[in-house]
Amino acid sequence: MIESLLVGLYTAEKMRATDKAAIEGIGIPGGHLMERAGTMVAREIRLRYAPERVVVYAGKGNNGGDGFVVARELFNAGVDVVVQAVNGRAAYTGEAKLNLDIAERLGIEVRDGVAPAGDADLVVDAVFGTGFAGVAEGPAAAAIAEMNEAFADVVALDIASGVDASTGEVQGPAVLADLTVTLHAAKVGQFVMPGAEHAGEVVIVPIGIPPSCDEEPDVWLLTAAGLQPLLQPNTARSHKRSVGRVLVIGGSRGMTGAAAMAAMGALRSGAGLTHCALPVDLAAEKPFIEVINVPVPGEGRLGRAAKPALKAEIDGMANAVALGPGMGRDPETIALVRELVAEADVPLLIDADGLYALGDELALLRDRRAPTVLTPHEGELARLLGVSAQEVSARRLAQAREAAARSRATVLLKGWHSIVADPSGRAYVIPTGNPGLASPGTGDVLSGVIVGQLAKGLSATEAACVGGYLHGMAADLAARAGAGTEGMVASDLLQALPTAVEALKEGEDDEASSEDEHEHEHMHDHDE
Repeated sequence: MIESLLVGLYTAEKMRATDKAAIEGIGIPGGHLMERAGTMVAREIRLRYAPERVVVYAGKGNNGGDGFVVARELFNAGVDVVVQAVNGRAAYTGEAKLNLDIAERLGIEVRDGVAPAGDADLVVDAVFGTGFAGVAEGPAAAAIAEMNEAFADVVALDIASGVDASTGEVQGPAVLADLTVTLHAAKVGQFVMPGAEHAGEVVIVPIGIPPSCDEEPDVWLLTAAGLQPLLQPNTARSHKRSVGRVLVIGGSRGMTGAAAMAAMGALRSGAGLTHCALPVDLAAEKPFIEVINVPVPGEGRLGRAAKPALKAEIDGMANAVALGPGMGRDPETIALVRELVAEADVPLLIDADGLYALGDELALLRDRRAPTVLTPHEGELARLLGVSAQEVSARRLAQAREAAARSRATVLLKGWHSIVADPSGRAYVIPTGNPGLASPGTGDVLSGVIVGQLAKGLSATEAACVGGYLHGMAADLAARAGAGTEGMVASDLLQALPTAVEALKEGEDDEASSEDEHEHEHMHDHDE
């Protein structure tokens, strides 16, 4: 993966270090950066909205100072501007106080405290910056409430107030922005849920910090350009055994479709020979003629009696194995999963009932030598970590990283803005996908796409990133082609996957579908 072609996401700490390098290391005055920030935000507002009346809610820190510059620039362009000095004029110091004074000398109306936005056609959130963490209280909370109740669009300056820029955590009231104009670099909290749903569209603007001051991120937003080099297209010399041989182990009475969907997901995303190991009495159930069903001992479910046949299949044909789709939770099945995890020296994806079989014992995976990927949703990850699903939902990045560290496996935490966590602590956010993925079987297709990439020889983290991105892109293509996001089903993804693969081969992001289906997660980088 070429990380230089991905979008680095900054934490508050990394942004502070970058600011410090510019101010103390290079000698760029902090007031100059504030001036550039406010000017660039005001320019973006004028380009997009051409507002007539704007209310700026300015907090007492540097973000509020930026807000005063925005107010001044809009006022000078003929816009009717009111600034709500959220904590009162007396609270401002330093560069923020300087820009408050300038605003008042220009004749801009500055009001102490918090009041409704009234008939404003645009609201600017300049209450908290990237240094915020915790819960907004007092006047700040009141300002957030007024902005969320306003009839006008809301533009957040750098980060939506109430969102932790470093983690995406939201512990209290937070602004629901339509647009976030972020300064110098994108922030983690703008793309990791739940913060991501507060960001609106994200636009990066430069504020005059030289590239030499940049910090190395450890969280990235995936892009087609960064992932394209990992794809391994077929050539004239390719054949079904050379492009990735996949074995799916799963299925139980009433649930063979899950294993079949995973197998077909692998095929439709470029894998070659694909076998699906099923209990002998269920192997005749064959929804896809392209998938080769392999009967193994077991009636209605797989247990330890199937292990010799499964190990022979693994040793004889598999470059990678998907373990768990539709497998069931019988004690014998759980025992089989645990033994295969310990003994199968082959790249392995574990999902669904395979994850259930691990209980809260992620340490069972620590000694595996071959690449391993886990693909839990929030409830499954909660069980693996021994915490509540609510805690996982509130702290998605931290919990995904914790699971990766405990298991020494790559973890793809499913959901809006899926997260891929590497055992090293590095993490990647998947920007593709839409609410249509909240449908049965879509996770099985994801398992198939990722295991297909494992079978082609990608590392665990590379396979999870490529597979997750393709899966989301397929959902976006399917939505645009007519499935929408309400009636989408897993088979729609199977139809769209080949097109997604071809688009990624060309380094295309399928931006049009992204704008149609989830504009809020789209990001632009504007040069001066």
